[in-house]
Amino acid sequence: MELLYLRSPNAARYTLRTGACLLLAGDLGTGPLVQHGSSTANTWAQCLIVLITTDVYWNSAWQKIRSEQFRTGLYLAQWIHTLTQVRDQLPYRRQFAVPGIVRRHAGNLTTRHIRLWRLAATAVIAAELALPPALLTPQTMPYAIATGIAMHAAFSLLKPRQLITFSGLILGTYCAFTV
Repeated sequence: MELLYLRSPNAARYTLRTGACLLLAGDLGTGPLVQHGSSTANTWAQCLIVLITTDVYWNSAWQKIRSEQFRTGLYLAQWIHTLTQVRDQLPYRRQFAVPGIVRRHAGNLTTRHIRLWRLAATAVIAAELALPPALLTPQTMPYAIATGIAMHAAFSLLKPRQLITFSGLILGTYCAFTV
């Protein structure tokens, strides 16, 4: 997941270590041993995927909480405003699928628009904090999955070249929460 979002040496090492752990994964009751027989249980791998997904969401929320520009909505307002202004000059302009209604009604840097983006930023932070525990609870899981799909669809509209694959992978990890 990390390799498809950020291309840094740490991401490569992290992904390789995670892959090695998954290769050695077996049934949770037997420990992380290399076993030469086939098994239908791979609860270590499932546990690792849940932990990685939780880590990705909570670290993302932590970074957003620490960013005053994001918390105030200014970052998102500036992003949409700039996209609206230079969209026709971008080499991959067809890939930016921000709906016209969003650009028209929240694409300027007025106080009202920044307030709307502050509300969106707060909702994203709250969703990233709440999704992992909600995915683990059977009663809230369907709502958490719907929220995650909507949130990642919106992310992919803002930065499709970077986030479409990442969002797809994160949504795929939701399967590990269900078993």
